Amino acid sequence: MTSRKPLQYYGLKEFADIAKEEGMHYSTRQLSVYKGRDKLPEPAVMIGDKAGWTKDQIDEWIKQIKENKSERKKQ
Repeated sequence: MTSRKPLQYYGLKEFADIAKEEGMHYSTRQLSVYKGRDKLPEPAVMIGDKAGWTKDQIDEWIKQIKENKSERKKQ
């Protein structure tokens, strides 16, 4: 029988920390506003009123933001 590693979910604080590691400085407050404006990925999980995202979702969002900034610089 193989044991699988449980999925890990990240809240807004961890989301901000991961973005910071990528050179993107967002506060949890900014990300909360973005979430309310549907500018963050749909949470993978909701526990009560707390949203949780997977690392893959966060990484993909960061990648898209960086690509959008890069595109705007070219214009």
